[in-house]
Amino acid sequence: MSSAKEKLYLLMSESVLDGTFRKAVFSKPVNKAAEGPIRIDVRPVTVKGLRKLQLTRRIGTQERHENVDAADGVAQMQRFAEFKFRDVHLTTSDAEWSARHGKKGTCKLTKREMTADYSVPNTSHNRDRKYLIPDGEPCPFLMATGIMSSNGRVRAQQYAKFRQINRYVEFIRDVVDHLPGDGTVNVVDFGCGKSYLTFATQYFFRHVSGRDVHITGLDRRQDVVDTCSNIVQQLKLDDIQFRVGDIADFQPAEHIHLAISLHACDTATDDALAAAVSWGTDVILAVPCCQHELAAQLQKDRQPLFSDHGILHEKFSSLATDAMRANLLDCAGYNTRVMEFIDMEHTAKNLLIRALKRTNSDIATTGRSREQMQAFCQQLAIPPLRLQQKLEEYELL
Repeated sequence: MSSAKEKLYLLMSESVLDGTFRKAVFSKPVNKAAEGPIRIDVRPVTVKGLRKLQLTRRIGTQERHENVDAADGVAQMQRFAEFKFRDVHLTTSDAEWSARHGKKGTCKLTKREMTADYSVPNTSHNRDRKYLIPDGEPCPFLMATGIMSSNGRVRAQQYAKFRQINRYVEFIRDVVDHLPGDGTVNVVDFGCGKSYLTFATQYFFRHVSGRDVHITGLDRRQDVVDTCSNIVQQLKLDDIQFRVGDIADFQPAEHIHLAISLHACDTATDDALAAAVSWGTDVILAVPCCQHELAAQLQKDRQPLFSDHGILHEKFSSLATDAMRANLLDCAGYNTRVMEFIDMEHTAKNLLIRALKRTNSDIATTGRSREQMQAFCQQLAIPPLRLQQKLEEYELL
């Protein structure tokens, strides 16, 4: 073994042992044709008071995380450098080391002194995150809905909901440029339910963005609407109202800039999307739920690899339904993306459909989307589903 390799391995073990290790990056795999990771990042973390190393393996576009004991982590890093990767970048508190391995087993190790003190890393496994609605600052609607205590701290059992709310608010922040720059932002929330996210929408526009907003929350259940209306009165909000009603029967008095449909069950999502498109809504955000329509109509002999297994048939039908919804929105004049809403451990329904109305008629995009839809439906013998039927009824396709 070359002296450069020996020194590199010694640096890895000693820096982890004495606490000066900051990070290591392994890149340029020796075997590029292999299906293993194309890069591995290692950083120190603290999990339940114990020092560990977190290994992040990048495989294609996916990342996989693993926390290991320090000794095991050092051994794995040394194996990565010996057999798996040609380039190694090691950062300690006082220097940066770069090792490049040649095809004949040679190793060149170079050192760069730090020009300034390298800050001590945050080794918390769950790093602190700057939320748009922060923990520790009293927020009226979070306190009224029981997510936050009176001192502004999020209740432990409600933290998953708190993270979901903030993730949702980030989606709204990202579409603000597609809404009017001044005046009142008109919002409709279809199937608002307990309305955590309805109140979060109001809070974001009024207190984070400093915008006037008017929100209508629509739900079929009277008891839900009564509960939400009581919170409105308690917080003395004059820019949000809740109504009992069906999506198909609701007609807005003003132009709707933002339409929200979060966990509207099965084809209720399609009714909400179709209504929003018919109004020429600027931005649509939808989290679909309980997609049963296609699962009941999909011919099982078309895709037996899925259909012979009930859970796969259900998952395939759900994904296909949402792909078709996104395509139909493209056909109807929107730029559409399907995005991850929140981590899978918090909810199994973690996809969000975001549709931004195009400012001009893109005939080429519309034509291509229609061809893709026709080919897909023909391949699986799928009849027109609810959203397509509604958009055709409104003469929007």
